[in-house]
Amino acid sequence: MDAILITGQKVLTSMPYFGAIAVILFLGKLLFDKTTTYQFDEELTTKDNKAFGTTLALYFVGLAIALSGLGFGIGTSPLDDLLNIAIYGPMTLAFVRLSILVNNTFILHQFDVHKEIIQDRNVGTAFVVGGGCVATGLTISGALSGESASAWMGVVDLLYYFVLGQVLLIVGGYVFQLITSYDVHKVIGRDDNVAAGLSFGGFLVAIGIIMRVALAGAGSNLAVETVTTLILAVFGVVLLVLVRVITDKVLLPKSSLSKEIAVDRNVAAGAVAAASFISVALVYAVSIGS
Repeated sequence: MDAILITGQKVLTSMPYFGAIAVILFLGKLLFDKTTTYQFDEELTTKDNKAFGTTLALYFVGLAIALSGLGFGIGTSPLDDLLNIAIYGPMTLAFVRLSILVNNTFILHQFDVHKEIIQDRNVGTAFVVGGGCVATGLTISGALSGESASAWMGVVDLLYYFVLGQVLLIVGGYVFQLITSYDVHKVIGRDDNVAAGLSFGGFLVAIGIIMRVALAGAGSNLAVETVTTLILAVFGVVLLVLVRVITDKVLLPKSSLSKEIAVDRNVAAGAVAAASFISVALVYAVSIGS
């Protein structure tokens, strides 16, 4: 009986936090709607745009993951926790939304992402954009788990770690192009290849997982934290490159993974590639976080 009462008390205590986060997520929907040139409801319901729906879904997942880093209930008081939500919640919304612009400008920079998602309904592009949102959410979640020297430094720290995470995602995009034998932009942008977008999006999520554990507990000593994060990120990306080779040789020994994705547009192969990247990143995160 005591266990039931304690559990019930925890649930009731968490309701104010849940309500606050629900408001933040709703504001995230409004922000997404008001910062685009197309009609939110029309694309989602009237046109049944799968690419838009995929982007939106992963955008919300990224927001939720980022907000989970606030650590509800660990502050000195409920008011302290709600104040953290009020300060860092809007920053989180802005950063996840900005990550889409960063993706469009620096990662999928050889074609018009807006056109691909809205006019061409390119689900492959949506997976890459959405993968960037999830990766950004993971990065922010890691940064929020740390303790800054002051409230003002907390804002500065979060901004710095967001920028660092975006830079590493951009570099990761170039690394992904190097380890594939096909032109990523051509295959995803011109050919509307879902398998290629799924694989690329999974790679970005994997980098986000690595960033999440690299930034866990990060504080205001930015120089030290940057060096530590870069070392952990480099080793993690090396593992992701190795897993691409292993997937090609072990999981698909009778056919080239690049051929299956780029030529045959094999969504199953793209899913295997994405799952391989994410699985290795999760294992790496657990190993260095334990």
